[in-house]
Amino acid sequence: MISFAMHCVLLAILALIALPHQHVEPKFVTIRTEVIENPPMDALDNLKVTPPKLLEANVNNVAAIDPPTRFVAEQPNLLTIDVNQAHLAAMVEAEEFLGSDQARGEFSGRSEQARAMLANAFGGNASTEAAVTSGLRWLAEHQRGDGSWHFDHRHEACGNSCTSPGNLDRATVAATSMAMLCFLGAGQTHKSGKYQPQMEKALQYMLRKFQEAETPGDMREHGGENLAFYSHGLATIALCELYGMSGDRTLARIAQQCVNFTIDSQNSTDGGWRYRIGQDGDTSVVGWQVMALASAGMSRIAVPSRPKQAAMQFLDSVQLENGAYYGYTRPEKKASTTAIGLLCRMYLGWNFDRPGMKQGIAYLSEVGPARNNMYYNYYATQVMHHHGGPEWDKWNRVMREQLLSTQDRAGHAAGSWAPRDPHGNAGGRHYMTCLSILTLEVYYRHLPLYQRRSIK
Repeated sequence: MISFAMHCVLLAILALIALPHQHVEPKFVTIRTEVIENPPMDALDNLKVTPPKLLEANVNNVAAIDPPTRFVAEQPNLLTIDVNQAHLAAMVEAEEFLGSDQARGEFSGRSEQARAMLANAFGGNASTEAAVTSGLRWLAEHQRGDGSWHFDHRHEACGNSCTSPGNLDRATVAATSMAMLCFLGAGQTHKSGKYQPQMEKALQYMLRKFQEAETPGDMREHGGENLAFYSHGLATIALCELYGMSGDRTLARIAQQCVNFTIDSQNSTDGGWRYRIGQDGDTSVVGWQVMALASAGMSRIAVPSRPKQAAMQFLDSVQLENGAYYGYTRPEKKASTTAIGLLCRMYLGWNFDRPGMKQGIAYLSEVGPARNNMYYNYYATQVMHHHGGPEWDKWNRVMREQLLSTQDRAGHAAGSWAPRDPHGNAGGRHYMTCLSILTLEVYYRHLPLYQRRSIK
């Protein structure tokens, strides 16, 4: 205890002793950074870099270093791409339409909404629809008082404007049927549409001709022997389509009897049709009869398989190179009859991937639309439209502009086309106008065969 007390006293004395304060000057270090541009490669090689240590992981090894800071680089300007958004939208809408229940009816593309959509999707435009509208107006103005149309279209109001009359004075069933098909292609029937009165008058005229026939369903005209089955084929197509579009049950029996007469008139040996019942066939007349059978099927009118198979046999007899080319009454490579033959094959069931079909379409694409043969253009345009693809786009651009640029726009003839065709003298302005309207209605008049098959 004495020792502890003495140490405490000693520590207290030492605490009272003041030590002198020593001032320490701070020292600063200056660091200079020098950037060396383009250093020699040996200087870089001498750098010793220790690779990062890798951590053990179950799946992947991850470097044990902090991730580098991410720089946001300056972005370049966005590219301006010229895309027709409206056209793309129309294509998508058209594919949805073709694959839906709405499109199950073969004439469903002829409604007002569907026409606009399908025209935009498949290469039509406001100008093509305006041309169709003008053409239909011209036809309505040239309908006769009895409801018929004539290839000699002239009447008092025409003056000197509506030139180029046809000379088939007595072929009124054919002329009336062609006009009716134009109105039907635009969705007009005797039950509905802007031109319902004209269609009702036309139907009444056709019914009178039907009742005058000695054989039920015989719509031939005998003013010229060569016209007989052209008239019958056109009339059968028109009556079948009118029934299919309107659903008017009073027309079912009439259309069926016309189809039956077509079948009964087929040549039993070669499967064709021509000018007289049972005569050896030619491709031109066969084309209208096959289209009549196709229209009947579209309208749910009974068509047995036998006449279709026989028509195939006829086409076999006039084909070249496995169905790529077709002649008139014998095998031949001819553009007009090839177009008819290929369209018939399509409706009779040939698939697009057949070598003969591909070769024939390539041939028509190479030939292109004719400046002076609307009959060929009418058939070939349908072939190319049903096929679709780049060949159709190429064809349509030429055919569309050709028709738009040649339509008359002045006087009473406005909306019509002057004949530019080997058959122009016979059919005249009425014939040329009907074929031109039907060709401009191709975008929606019949739904594209192969696109429907690929979608459904």
